[in-house]
Amino acid sequence: MQLISASLEQITQLDSACFADPYPLSIWARYVEQPQRFSLIAFELNRILVGYACFSVLLPEAELLRVGVIPNSRGQGVAKRGLKQAQKQLADLGVDRVLLEVSRSNTAALKVYQRLGYTQDGIRPAYYKATPDSPAEDAILMSLSLT
Repeated sequence: MQLISASLEQITQLDSACFADPYPLSIWARYVEQPQRFSLIAFELNRILVGYACFSVLLPEAELLRVGVIPNSRGQGVAKRGLKQAQKQLADLGVDRVLLEVSRSNTAALKVYQRLGYTQDGIRPAYYKATPDSPAEDAILMSLSLT
């Protein structure tokens, strides 16, 4: 597993492959244009881009905004290894705490975050809005100290 920088095109392609509701190009363009504020890290496995993580960095904290792994690479520890390496990079930048929110039903992500040492800080009730296919859902707030 290797962490690399990725182009706007590569990140938007990964996002589209990972999620049914990819971010619009305008959001990714804003992130790429502000590298001092946003950290985009791509996960490469056997020289193939298989995932990414995006953080908002406001020292001394960072917030994990989005993480994705392409479907055929899920369940192989890609996100866990990639996030672990990303945390080292963030610590080197002076980040001492990483925050995130995750939907209550995203059990795979919750397991990854718990294995990385994240702890639950609270709940935002009905944070994720209802859709025609699913009811509103709580967000679990989590954090990890890097110091």
